[in-house]
Amino acid sequence: QQTFQDRIDFARTARIGYDYTGSRLNKFNDNVHLEKIATSEMDIYKFTPNNSQEDTFGIYFHGGGYYNGSITAYKNIVSQFTYELQIPMYYFEYSLTPEFLFPAAHEDAKKAVEIISKLETSKQTIWMGDSAGGGLATGILVDKTFDLSPDKLILMSPWLDLSDENKDRKYLKNKDILLAIDGVKNIGEYYAGEYGVTNPILSPVFAEIETFPNTLIQVCSDELLYNDAIEFCKKLEKNNIPYDEIYVGKPWCGKEGFYVDDKAIRPSEFVSLSYEEIKSLQNQIGVSRNISIILVQRG
Repeated sequence: QQTFQDRIDFARTARIGYDYTGSRLNKFNDNVHLEKIATSEMDIYKFTPNNSQEDTFGIYFHGGGYYNGSITAYKNIVSQFTYELQIPMYYFEYSLTPEFLFPAAHEDAKKAVEIISKLETSKQTIWMGDSAGGGLATGILVDKTFDLSPDKLILMSPWLDLSDENKDRKYLKNKDILLAIDGVKNIGEYYAGEYGVTNPILSPVFAEIETFPNTLIQVCSDELLYNDAIEFCKKLEKNNIPYDEIYVGKPWCGKEGFYVDDKAIRPSEFVSLSYEEIKSLQNQIGVSRNISIILVQRG
């Protein structure tokens, strides 16, 4: 039985490693300017490319299993996304476990979105999130008490089910080179606390969904979170929300933030292309690209 101090010690050690790795796997893009929003009551940062679009901005929801993640770990990769998309991108830090349990991070995320939206009025919005950050962004969208949503959503290996009830996870435990199935289960249960791991905001695969923004999901078929994406697609279908084909590949997400042995649809393509253009590109990449799971869903 882990004590609270055990969890604190683990988290602090993991955060050091996460910061070290994140700051070295990518280089900060010199064509992007980074600043901290001084007027915010939260730690919010703005990435601005030199030739920024004026009608669109993004918000990045960082991952790290709800116990990890910082501007140190993410500033380099977010600068690359910012440059690729050519839009201002905001990044915020939220309360982490074990110091804080649900709904602390969820409430922080809602507050950050509200603050950022007031800074960027009357513009198109793109949300991006990886792992727990993907779950955090999706949790806001299924929270019926919150009415802000993006025009487009990009989810990279999103953690959408904390319950560990999907049998495929056990099948995939020896394929995932990054995540340990017991660790994922342990952290999910602890973070959920009294709310339980099937709470639909924590685990959007259990949510009742009526509307949802245009969405791109990328996930590897050999990772523990693979089935989270599959089950979420089933949820969209169950609620008669139209979406397009899912393509399955087996690459591992590499140091540039994309997949090592593929040329999947890039966030910049998803953001800038129309639905018809994406469909046309999908027909092309069936021949020229080895694709990860991709979901393009019509709003």
